[in-house]
Amino acid sequence: MIVNAMSDFPTTETPDEPLFSVAEVEQLTSDDVSAGRAIGKMLSALFLYTVFAMVVVIWWTQNSIIGERKAAAGTDVATEPAH
Repeated sequence: MIVNAMSDFPTTETPDEPLFSVAEVEQLTSDDVSAGRAIGKMLSALFLYTVFAMVVVIWWTQNSIIGERKAAAGTDVATEPAH
């Protein structure tokens, strides 16, 4: 065990061999690509859902405003005295 004189914690020696084998690195890369594609599809679907929901809300709001204006215009005409 090597002890660093500046610290109370022992230092660890770096291994000469790599942490992951070539097959493990390829598997991790493949898994990373799959996860990236899945996340991309999920984000695209959520974006399209948001756009669809916004269009529905805009349409609903517009129809509500038009309906209220028509109702207000209809009551204004009905309350005027007839000549």
